[in-house]
Amino acid sequence: MRFARIWWPESLRGRLLAVYGLSMALSALAIGTLVLLIIEPFDSYAMQKGLANAARDMARWVQFDAQGRPSGFSEHRIPGWMLRSFGEEFQLRITDGQGEVAFSPGAERGALSPAGRGFDPGLQVFSYMHQGVSMHAATAAVDHGGQTWYLQIAASDRLAEWLRQAFGLPALRNGMVMVGVIFLAAFLAATHWALQRMLKPLRLAAEQAQRITPQTLHARLQAPELPREFQPMVHAFNHVLDRLEAGFRNQQEFLAMAAHELKTPLALLRAQIEMEPPQTRNPHLLQDVDHMARQVQQLLHLAEASEQHQYRIAEVEAAGVVREACAYMARASEYSRIQVVSEIDPATRLWRADRGALFILLKNLIENAIQHSPAGSTVTVRAHAQGFAVMDQGCGVAGADLDQIFKRFWRSQERRDVGAGLGLSICQEIAHVHGWSIEARPGKARPGEAPGPEESTGLEVHVRFDGERL
Repeated sequence: MRFARIWWPESLRGRLLAVYGLSMALSALAIGTLVLLIIEPFDSYAMQKGLANAARDMARWVQFDAQGRPSGFSEHRIPGWMLRSFGEEFQLRITDGQGEVAFSPGAERGALSPAGRGFDPGLQVFSYMHQGVSMHAATAAVDHGGQTWYLQIAASDRLAEWLRQAFGLPALRNGMVMVGVIFLAAFLAATHWALQRMLKPLRLAAEQAQRITPQTLHARLQAPELPREFQPMVHAFNHVLDRLEAGFRNQQEFLAMAAHELKTPLALLRAQIEMEPPQTRNPHLLQDVDHMARQVQQLLHLAEASEQHQYRIAEVEAAGVVREACAYMARASEYSRIQVVSEIDPATRLWRADRGALFILLKNLIENAIQHSPAGSTVTVRAHAQGFAVMDQGCGVAGADLDQIFKRFWRSQERRDVGAGLGLSICQEIAHVHGWSIEARPGKARPGEAPGPEESTGLEVHVRFDGERL
């Protein structure tokens, strides 16, 4: 037998509020049912208790004449017309110790007493029949001038029933509904506020966890105000970060160590090849060795770029580092007859960056542009105060591949170079460590140029400092 799945809110706060609200509704239902079950016997008890309290209160308001006999009540407390208007449904007597009536608002002169019994001043509450109507009575003593008088009041059942049906039950029902709604609203509002305050440290811990990246694996969650039940989860998450950081660091150290160890054998291999006579030397061996050396160097740069603690952030002269990178790559582009030019905004003065990492970022972007530019074209580096861009006039990149070019070892089908596909990944790593944004866009035609329908305007890679973190 399968039961329908109970719907629960997704958030912990929503679930707690739902539980509290359901509990309050069930409690109100139980209380309402209990009130309906006990209201009739409770009415009888409440009426007798109320009459006893009323008798004691009225006893304080009795007035006496000059002879010390009861003559009525204080008009400020109980007006005379009220006593005369109750008629048969309400009776009042003031008697002496023998039951002789000293004051009565009506014509009846006998003391109130249960059926078959005489006047008994010791009966504080009792019931009796009066002209076929059940009456409830109470007695209270009044001391005055050394003499004790007894105040007796009685009310009929049918008066109490009429008052209950006409006023009591509607007032009780409306009062319970109103009080329940107000209490539930106030309770849920207070609970919502309390839960929001209580769960705030958990939300802050989640925000801390979202800010942890491969470059900031050294960070740990700090949530001292979290409830004790959530502390094991935070400690477990921090232990996971410890293991991840250790594994990531071992991987980076292995990568850097392997790159360093490979550089020396490759240098020796190149020297041995160059020592052979040109007639017997394989012309492709030096190209293969240079390709392997370049891959090793890129792996080393990638390992270094991933280590945030190695960065030394300082004020860097923008024009100097841009011109240095352009001049360095200009020598490498002479073979392809590609010109590397820089356009620097005069307002550009200083950038905050690690100078070595910034140089590698610029060099890799320019090198990538050179590799994809046709002979005789121009690679432009345009710098401004908020960042820089490297633009080429090559074949460009398909729109579907723009998000792929920064992935490690990714190579498009049209690539003609022998690179390993790590250059742009290194650029992205350096940009992210600095808190910069890096984006590849299709190139735009320059003023005065009108590319044909089959021509491409190349690729532009933009680096912006908007999200600078370091």
